[in-house]
Formats: sequence, structure tokens, C-alpha cells
Amino acid sequence: MSFAAEERAALARALAAAGPAAPTACAGWTAADLAVHLLVRETRPDAAAGIFLPALAGHLGRVSARVAALGHGEVVARWAAGPPRWSPLRPLDEAVNAGEHFIHHEDLRRGAPGWAPRELPGPVQERLHGLLGRYARLLLGRRGPAAVELLAPGRAPVRAGARGPGAPRVAVTGEPGELLLWVTGRPARVTVAGDAAAVHRRAL
Repeated sequence: MSFAAEERAALARALAAAGPAAPTACAGWTAADLAVHLLVRETRPDAAAGIFLPALAGHLGRVSARVAALGHGEVVARWAAGPPRWSPLRPLDEAVNAGEHFIHHEDLRRGAPGWAPRELPGPVQERLHGLLGRYARLLLGRRGPAAVELLAPGRAPVRAGARGPGAPRVAVTGEPGELLLWVTGRPARVTVAGDAAAVHRRAL
């Protein structure tokens, strides 16, 4: 089973167990909101475009409301079954969803009081480190105000943001999964050296 599939199964179990009203680390979102987002993103690309395109935000809202009306259990079950057969995401599940599923699994876990990071095996941390550069370039940019260096012990540094000699420099150290969560604006166990306020992170 791929990492994306493992995280899908684990997140589906956690969503079902938590119930629709459970809080998440996504500001203002409950577990029900998270489940609806996951299903709409995977089965309604026409509506999911509204996540990034303001002109389609109303369409996204209407489709999301109809999906939510199915009930939390049904939404979770449909998402747990994976992409529909017609979906172009089906053969690309690992490439497209590995980071998405991990991040949203942690959104649910870290919405609960007393959360702690998972002990992830080395191959999983290596997979997450492999995703880090893509997310950093997307969310921190290539020309941000600060030069950011993401440091995972024993692994190659990942750099994003400004490249000029006069830019403020920020070093963020942690395990790959924690760095990925920090880049996407989530609560994370990392150490930041430098002016963190100079880093403009865009939440995903």
C-alpha cells in the first residue's frame, strides 16, 4: 500500500471516530468541513477550482453544501473509497495526494488538546522530505522577502524564498514531517533561527 493510501485509510478512520463537530488545526474548520473538502477536491474538480479562483468560490460553496448534506459518515465513506474510476487522479494518487493526506491527517490530530507528533519511520520521513521542496517553492515562493533554509537532521537542506545577499536569513530545523507542516502554516515542532516574521507563509 502506498503512503497516500495508508494516510487515506488512517485519516478516514480518524474522521469517523472524531465525529463531525471535532475541531481541526484549520482555523474555523470542523472534521465535517475537512471531510467535505477532501471529497469535493477529489470528485468535483469544477468546484475545487474555487479554492484558488475567487470567481468560482460561490460555486464551490454551493457544491460543498450539497455534499455536506449527505451526512458526515457518508462523506467520509465515499472519500475513503478513493478517487472515482473516471478521475485522472486515480493513477496519480501517490504523486498528488501523499502530502495532502498527511497534512490533513495532522490537521485533525492537532486540533485535539494534548496532541503530540507521530513517531514516523525513516522511509516515511524520507518521502515527506522529498515533498518538502515542492511545497516550499509553492508556499514560500522563490522571491519572498526572506531566504529560508529548511533543515532536517541527516538530510540535504531545502532552500526557498529570497536569494539576494541582503535578504534576511531564516533557518528552520525539524523532522521532515514537521517542516512540511510548518511550511503550510500548521502547528509544528520546529526550531526557528532568525526573524520568523520576515517569512511570508501561505496556508494551503
